[in-house]
Amino acid sequence: MTASEDIAGKLRRKMAGGALFGFAVMAVFAGVAIATAAILRNPNLEGILGGVFGGFFAALLIMGAGAWVTIWLAREPKAAPDPEAGADIEASLKGVLDELERARLETIRQINMRAMLRVPLCVAGGIALATYGQFTGDPPDFEELVALIVVPGLAGYAWASMELSGKYARLYKDKVLPRLAATFGELSYRHAVTPDIASLVDEGVMASFERVHADDEIFGTHRNLPLNIVELKTERGTGKSRRTLFDGLLVTLSLPRDTEAVTAVSPELGGLGNFFKRVGATRRQRIALEDPVFEKIYEVYGNDQVAARALLHPAFMEKFLALGELPDFERPTMLCEGRIMHIAMPKRFGRNLFEPPSFRKPAATRAALVQLEADIHAVVALADSLIDLDHRFEVMARR
Repeated sequence: MTASEDIAGKLRRKMAGGALFGFAVMAVFAGVAIATAAILRNPNLEGILGGVFGGFFAALLIMGAGAWVTIWLAREPKAAPDPEAGADIEASLKGVLDELERARLETIRQINMRAMLRVPLCVAGGIALATYGQFTGDPPDFEELVALIVVPGLAGYAWASMELSGKYARLYKDKVLPRLAATFGELSYRHAVTPDIASLVDEGVMASFERVHADDEIFGTHRNLPLNIVELKTERGTGKSRRTLFDGLLVTLSLPRDTEAVTAVSPELGGLGNFFKRVGATRRQRIALEDPVFEKIYEVYGNDQVAARALLHPAFMEKFLALGELPDFERPTMLCEGRIMHIAMPKRFGRNLFEPPSFRKPAATRAALVQLEADIHAVVALADSLIDLDHRFEVMARR
């Protein structure tokens, strides 16, 4: 056992003991409060028996929850199976991972300190509501009593951990991902700079949205072409009507030549949808192509018929359609403005990319490191596929 693991173990045991004592105090308080309230509400034999039973049950429930929390705090973190492939990554990042491990232990300490105040505070609020319910015409039943005690406790722990765990996750990404990205060439990572996607909406490549969230960004030069890949999500509506319009990657390439035109490849919306799209267009004209398969899936608009057809030659369209068959992505859309090409690639399963391990797991968890490297490999492979769309891009990339 390393010194770091020994310190973490002592910290867990100390926090677990404090949590058990706190739950014991709450159990006594809740049992007495609920029993007293029930007896005052119905001061006869039935009320006394019901109050004693209800108070005892509430105390037992809280102690059971306390025992579970104590065991959870004291247990050793379960390490995920570490593939051998992760050993090289761990060794190359040893200094960074050691620094992150110290930050992780401090995060756990601060979360547990907050939880010792916030969990009992939230549970006390639940107990107060349960006690108040004894004086109403419809006192809480078994399920409601459980909810009034357990749910506030979980909410209290979330309250204690959310901000600090988010800060640790951001620190982990900022320390590890730039170094992993650099192993793929002249690439790096940063917390995403939200791109201006107004032109993609104006050209019908992406749906109109109310909120945009940009999380992670891989950027730099790949195969001699400037490249940005941003993990992006757009949404519309609030509450129950909130829906995600796009959840995927926005890839921006600087092409080796200027097309001197605007060309948009957007989803085929059917006769009525395409009509309204044309009515709303300010500078677009419908581009007719000689590929019935492509035209069945996409609508193409542009301000230059010749330039659009030069860009969307048969080999390009065939490879663009093949992008929609990638295992992790849905069918893409595209906007080319001069020499800047944007490709919007919706994720097929909605899994967040570039996610670090939880603060409950060691910083050097190899399975997480392998997954982070695999995520970067996936987006770089996607960039390769986009560069390979056109043999003229490939020639530039080989220079």
